[in-house]
Amino acid sequence: MNKNKITYQGIPGSFSYTVALKFFGKNNIFLGVKNFEEIFIKLKNKTADFGVLPIENSIAGSVYENYNFLSKYKTKIIGEAYLKIEHNLLGIKIPKIKKSKRIKMITKVFSHYKALEQCSNFFKKYYWMQKEIVDDTATAAQFVANNKNPTYGAIASKLASKIYNLNIILKNIEDHKENYTRFLIITNNQKIYPRNPNKCSIILSIKHQPGSLYKVLKIFAENNINLTKIESYPIVGKIFEYFFYIDFELNKQQFKNVKKILQKVKQSTLKTIILGFYKKGKYFS
Repeated sequence: MNKNKITYQGIPGSFSYTVALKFFGKNNIFLGVKNFEEIFIKLKNKTADFGVLPIENSIAGSVYENYNFLSKYKTKIIGEAYLKIEHNLLGIKIPKIKKSKRIKMITKVFSHYKALEQCSNFFKKYYWMQKEIVDDTATAAQFVANNKNPTYGAIASKLASKIYNLNIILKNIEDHKENYTRFLIITNNQKIYPRNPNKCSIILSIKHQPGSLYKVLKIFAENNINLTKIESYPIVGKIFEYFFYIDFELNKQQFKNVKKILQKVKQSTLKTIILGFYKKGKYFS
């Protein structure tokens, strides 16, 4: 059986890696890249089969740059997943030491800037710890493991602690326990059609005049279609003009009529990009 090549941002132990592993299974090839655009480039060049892309977080909001990449590369969405984000304070293993003393030893904590932001209450309590920004949470864990410095800590996942052989000094240090990130599963393979899709994502641009957006939204309302997300983001090169990213749900009857519905949408817009039909995502922890 051929193994799929799955690309994601970060290194083993990152949250994107965790989703890739849970969604596709370990019997595949996982390719980490430094930034989000490299995911799209690998798919375009056919050096990867699928990509795992964070699109929004329940606390921090949307990853706007990825909307631009979706419209620029016209990549197909074939799935989604939700990951519960749990942040842990990791450090090198020191045998026979009390937790209170181990915590006091940590003076620098490394992580992605968003992870550091999401643990602000932790840093208020442990005020002597200095925040240090790195590319992603798994890179922080790897850095601490490689340096073997007992005064260094990393904020990262439980999986990262296992991969880099670190101790979890404190669990679940995030400010908000209901913290989820939504990931899209993308591909450039146009022959892949998910079974029984019940969700769709599109990007559209409209005339810069009153009532343009209303005309589009009215089409969905008249067909009793539930919009789960609508977000605007700037069109590069056009001052104060915007694309709109829309997610909507479909039942079986609506899916039968979706071509006619989207044709009406296209007639009411300057441009409509259908990103893909897929099944609503599973929740992973």
